[in-house]
Amino acid sequence: MTTIQSADGVAPIHPAADDPDALLAVNDLKVHFPIRRGIFFKRQVGAVKAVDGVSFSVRPGETLGLVGESGCGKTTTGRAITRLIDPTSGSIRFEGQEVARLGRSQMRPLRRQMQMIFQDPYSSLNPRHPIGTIVGAPFRIQGVEPEGGVKKAVQTLLERVGLNPEHYNRYPHEFSGGQRQRIGLARALALQPKLIVCDEPVSALDVSVQAQVVNLMEDLQDEFHLAYVFVAHDLSVVRHIADRVAVMYLGHVMELTDRDVLYTEPMHPYTHALMSAVPVPDPAKENRRERILLKGDLPSPINPPSGCVFHTRCAKYREVLSDAEKERCRGEVPVLETKRPGHFVACHYPEARQDIALAEDAGVEGETVA
Repeated sequence: MTTIQSADGVAPIHPAADDPDALLAVNDLKVHFPIRRGIFFKRQVGAVKAVDGVSFSVRPGETLGLVGESGCGKTTTGRAITRLIDPTSGSIRFEGQEVARLGRSQMRPLRRQMQMIFQDPYSSLNPRHPIGTIVGAPFRIQGVEPEGGVKKAVQTLLERVGLNPEHYNRYPHEFSGGQRQRIGLARALALQPKLIVCDEPVSALDVSVQAQVVNLMEDLQDEFHLAYVFVAHDLSVVRHIADRVAVMYLGHVMELTDRDVLYTEPMHPYTHALMSAVPVPDPAKENRRERILLKGDLPSPINPPSGCVFHTRCAKYREVLSDAEKERCRGEVPVLETKRPGHFVACHYPEARQDIALAEDAGVEGETVA
């Protein structure tokens, strides 16, 4: 197996990250936040395992969707990729270059190639600055002088994302939520990056505005050949924009495969539960679909369950498996491995279920997984 140098020494590349054409390759990424006690001598007594061994790759021009319940580690993964959060261990390779341990000065040139769009379009914009200053900030920080000047470049960007370039001197509070998200998108595009991490960019917007922003993002992706890591709760949005989808639970990737495969033949019990929760706009079909309930609360990432982290809420574990099979789920951590070509599943007893899959016309408003 291919090997790479990680923070902990030489580590094998996970098959999900082993793509020679990858723009971004994330291998065994872990982000643990220490828990400290004491007034003077703050000793570490534990850690919040927000991300605990995530592996995937993203090709140029591709969109990878990250879905899962709140608290599963999606946003932390996105922030670690862009180095807004320092990873505890693991590898993040961008265009073949290891970036997981680069310092701030070393990361600055890479910021031109890796950008992020945040969930709240208002809190991510400085209310004291006009949008011309906000969108033009990347040029000044990186010392880039665009042809025709910064103002002309900013107005061109504003027009490209559907805003009036004459509003250059307006402030963020003078815009609607959808317009503010377009401002954030224009800022991310300023230096023509190759990768944009989108942290639930449409979850705070009305449904009609969501469609406009998502369509704009797809047009910009085609025009600039962008790669997206798209974090979202809404399964319909992910199905519309993503090429591949990774389903996360409690800091782990449970399933990773092409979008069409995931939505027609999901294999992990957690994915089954998410799919069954999506309403179908056809009473006849809805009445025939099984509703899989996840009983209990999400376990604490401070003390995750042994073995498979999902077994405490798994309907298959609870209702179908034998005692010997349950013992394996409790004691052995399932590896995210290839079950079919290009289809990775972290489950001891996966099952492809077409009966739980979402039909093409299931893209109704408000499809959420949490």
